[in-house]
Amino acid sequence: MSWLQVYDLRQDLKEISNVQEATLTTEHYGIEPTHGLFGSEQWWQHVENSTLPLHTMRGEITRVYMAGMNDWPEFEFRCADDSLHRFPRYVTPVGHLLDEEYVVGRHVELDYVWQECRRKAPNWGMARETMVVTAIRIAT
Repeated sequence: MSWLQVYDLRQDLKEISNVQEATLTTEHYGIEPTHGLFGSEQWWQHVENSTLPLHTMRGEITRVYMAGMNDWPEFEFRCADDSLHRFPRYVTPVGHLLDEEYVVGRHVELDYVWQECRRKAPNWGMARETMVVTAIRIAT
């Protein structure tokens, strides 16, 4: 089986910039810089050294759809343990060509890390950690 990497956080400069700006300009939004500034070389070193552990989910795409107000592309996949997961259809470089690789029945691998949200974030009953997707690969 060959894999096509459709998303790589390292190349998603807009996402990195947005999170860094939120982190640097407020104490309430962004990600707690416990492993360095999000997306920085220091942050990636922590990922590579496993001090910010990288996790991988594997499964089969079960649904490709538009969420929100029919304006947010998402996909769903089922893992071997029968758990079902939904994520945005991330692509890098940003464009629609790689979006076409999200096809029901294809195998997918998704890498992620857990990051602590800002400690002074409003308490709206949401989780204090967030899953940050670092890569998505789809079998071709």
